[in-house]
Amino acid sequence: MNKDMVNIRNTREWIKINDNSKSYLHREKFIAEHGGEFIKNGSSWVWQIIHSSSKEDRKPLYEFKDKNGVTYLVDNLMKFCRQNDLNKSAIYKVMNGERSHHKGFVCKRVYQQQS
Repeated sequence: MNKDMVNIRNTREWIKINDNSKSYLHREKFIAEHGGEFIKNGSSWVWQIIHSSSKEDRKPLYEFKDKNGVTYLVDNLMKFCRQNDLNKSAIYKVMNGERSHHKGFVCKRVYQQQS
């Protein structure tokens, strides 16, 4: 897809991103190829470049909060799950909103810029 035409209304690229029955797949493919992000603007999607668009430039971090309200910032999900006897797939379900918590922990994925 031509990234110069994606925000121009009624172009082939704009229609794929906004009015196609599988537009969400086209948006995901476009972001994988060109980076950036899509922002909902009224009834259409607008693509914009973010400073750190590639996954190589971002370091994934996980923010855990236990039932007592203590917050943990974790860079190694597997290690944290092993140390706290947590099930990795259950934690992913918490992150995706399919579960509200797992063994008292809530979790969300955040990104930190690498320097």
